[in-house]
Amino acid sequence: MLIPAILKKEEILHEFQKLQYTDDLMYEVGCCDNYMPDIAEEPCKETYQFAIVDSKDKLVGYVSYSIDWYSSQAHRFGLMSFDKGNPLIGRALFEIMENLINKLKLHRIEWYMVSGNPVERHYDKFCEKYNGRKIVLRDTFKDRLGEYHDSITYEIINI
Repeated sequence: MLIPAILKKEEILHEFQKLQYTDDLMYEVGCCDNYMPDIAEEPCKETYQFAIVDSKDKLVGYVSYSIDWYSSQAHRFGLMSFDKGNPLIGRALFEIMENLINKLKLHRIEWYMVSGNPVERHYDKFCEKYNGRKIVLRDTFKDRLGEYHDSITYEIINI
């Protein structure tokens, strides 16, 4: 279930603190920088931030994205699972994407990913379902162990 992130702000920030210097954070941010989300006290009309919680109100993840209403585009997605393998994470993201495509009827949805992220095959399937496109830029950054990673952009044009 999705709830406004402000309701779980301290828990979300604590979970992100535990992820500093990890590959999980690298996949979230797309580089080796550390990151803490800036959860807004007062939401704006462009940025959406949600906590993903289970039926017992336990925090399992965080998702954010922006909408440019002028160009009818959703972008700047961020997704973090605090409970690896929990299917609620995928369901929540699927719910958001379906809403952006089918209810809000946004023209373009775009998100980025770093190769090696375990969710790649799920993103591939979702992109394929909506006749989207996957663009791969090879060896765009090197991780802390010296391994190169590709940057992957997904786009769905809603006609």
